[in-house]
Amino acid sequence: MFNFLKSSASEASTPFMVFFIAIAFLLGLPLSAAAQEVREEEEDPWADVEFAFEDEQLLAFFDVNQEISALQRQTQEQIVATVEQAGLTHERFQQIHRAAQIGGLQGGAFSAEEIEIFNAVAPRVTAIQRDMQGSMQELVMNYDLSMEQYRDILTEFRQDTQLQEYVTHLARERAIEKIREERRREAEQELQQQQQEPPQNGQ
Repeated sequence: MFNFLKSSASEASTPFMVFFIAIAFLLGLPLSAAAQEVREEEEDPWADVEFAFEDEQLLAFFDVNQEISALQRQTQEQIVATVEQAGLTHERFQQIHRAAQIGGLQGGAFSAEEIEIFNAVAPRVTAIQRDMQGSMQELVMNYDLSMEQYRDILTEFRQDTQLQEYVTHLARERAIEKIREERRREAEQELQQQQQEPPQNGQ
């Protein structure tokens, strides 16, 4: 009846919370720590490892999951607010929902008023979730992934710790390269400014 953010297309948030916290910590490191030069002679630990997905797809998967995680948090907050405004706690709403799934609403555990509120607010919760599903699909497509590709990567990611490590590696290397590129641009701009400065008197 209601999936409450647990459908196959929207399960990304929970398994990725620790993963994204770790990445957020990594990307928040000082430049001196995050942008250390990698010695060219060091052996690449991923040189002989192959995955079923292209690096660009894995990075897109990483990026879209950050947005999906934020979307799911916002949706959950909206659902909780909607249920509480109707006169039920979110926990009580879920209890009634589970009872409704097994045909246990008539057992006397819930009052007629609670059941009436549940029946009134449940369609609104479903509509919120449907909007989230649509937004999620749009996010995935914005990163040039199909929902099938996204689900395939998600399934493999959950099962393969090596793939999790590799995605972390890709995200870290991209962050370091971005820092290096910013530094190169800053150096070029500084050089241009020096060249445009008029010579001082006596020189």
